[in-house]
Amino acid sequence: MNETSFDLIGIFRQIFKKKKFVLSVTIAAGVLSFIFCLLQQERYTSETVFIVKNPLLIDRNYVFRNTSYEHREFFAVPDDIDHIQTIGKSDGLIWHLIGKFDLGKVYNIKNDQKLFKRVKRNYKLKHEDTKNIELYYTDPDPKRAQAIAVAAREYIEEMFRNYFLTTNKDITNALRIKATNLSDSIVTLDDSIKTLRAATGNYSALLPQRGNSISSYAASLSPENAASLERLQELTVLKDQLVKDVANYTTLINEYEVMESGDIRVFYVVQDAYEPGVSSYPQTLIIIGASILGALIFSCFLVLFTGFYKTVMQTK
Repeated sequence: MNETSFDLIGIFRQIFKKKKFVLSVTIAAGVLSFIFCLLQQERYTSETVFIVKNPLLIDRNYVFRNTSYEHREFFAVPDDIDHIQTIGKSDGLIWHLIGKFDLGKVYNIKNDQKLFKRVKRNYKLKHEDTKNIELYYTDPDPKRAQAIAVAAREYIEEMFRNYFLTTNKDITNALRIKATNLSDSIVTLDDSIKTLRAATGNYSALLPQRGNSISSYAASLSPENAASLERLQELTVLKDQLVKDVANYTTLINEYEVMESGDIRVFYVVQDAYEPGVSSYPQTLIIIGASILGALIFSCFLVLFTGFYKTVMQTK
């Protein structure tokens, strides 16, 4: 125990003998780090925080449901969060920001690969355990940092929302085409019905009434008129069914178009991107403190190593 104390005392004595060297190295490191910080360009980081909603909340079946109350989770499930991170970390987002803000000209970088790496280094997306997502962008201009952070979030939201709205749009187009085809068939049936009525003179038979019933034709009929009436009945029943189908398709189109054209948000913004007033880089105090501490440790180690080496050489 005494030997240990003696060794510690010897170490401190060795360092104290070379205190001028230790202090000189430490002060020099502090001065150099301070000068380094002064020469660095200040950069500002803007942050936005948002929570992803459950995309099923904007589904047509949920909005226009005909059943009783259904419990629906408000927040997105883990798979949806994975989709968000896939979009948020994609190269497409980086190139979108480069093109939207002409960052090649802003940063004065003509090489695409260097520009891409620069922008990607300034951008950061982080998912927290509390389901919120944090997005950061760092730039020498605080206003531009804010604008790019907002643009990145809006791009991710638009791409994620389009997963579902594109499907709605495809369904709407398919329904519209089908409804148009049925309408053309109805016009053809109208012409056939008109021809049969003109041939037999049956202008009052089988006319639609309230409740979708069809009036009867009680008069005595010739065999030709009876056959014509049978054919007329077939055409009118078919036409009524097609009219119902067109009405149903039109209703569905209207429902899908509500979800397709509405400005529906799938992100709940907890904190919007702001214009930072304090630079995030360089962190002068941290850099100077780390440099001083590192120089102090390095100089002490160098003094001890030199003393140990001299002692070994003397014993030889």
